[in-house]
Amino acid sequence: MAEQVYKSLKGRRYLVVLDDMWSTKAWDDVRRILPDDSNGSRIIITTRLQDVAAYADSSSPLHEMRFMDVDESWILLRQKVFNEHHCPPELENVGKMIARSCKGLPLAIVVIAGILSTVSQTQASWDDIAKKVNLAVSAKDEQFARIFL
Repeated sequence: MAEQVYKSLKGRRYLVVLDDMWSTKAWDDVRRILPDDSNGSRIIITTRLQDVAAYADSSSPLHEMRFMDVDESWILLRQKVFNEHHCPPELENVGKMIARSCKGLPLAIVVIAGILSTVSQTQASWDDIAKKVNLAVSAKDEQFARIFL
C-alpha cells in the first residue's frame, strides 16, 4: 500500500494533513511514502508534542494552539447543541459547568455537545451527563478516562 501511495503522488502536487501525530517513528513511517519533488507540495502536522513538531521540520515556524477559555467553550457547546436556537434558561448553568469540564479542548466540547443534542433537554439528563463528564475528566489514568453513557 505504501508503494501505491508513493507512486500515485510522485510528480504530483499534494497537500497532506496528519492530525495528532504522537511519535517521531510514526512521522518517519509516513514521510517515507510522501515523495519530495520540490513542486510545492505541503504536509501539515498537528501534534501535542513539541519534540515531534521540531523533529518533523525544525526550520518551519510552529503555530501553537491555545486552549479555549470558559466563555469560548460555552459558546461552542451552545452552538453545537442548539444551532440557531436559544438554550433554555434551566440548562444554562449545567451547560456552562459541562463546558468548563472539557478543559478548553474543542474536540471534547464537540463530542459532548453531540451527546447532549441526542438526550432529552431536561436538567436531570444534563446533570447526569455532567456527572459522567466530571468522572471521566478526573480519572487519573488517561487510558481509563472514558465516558460511559
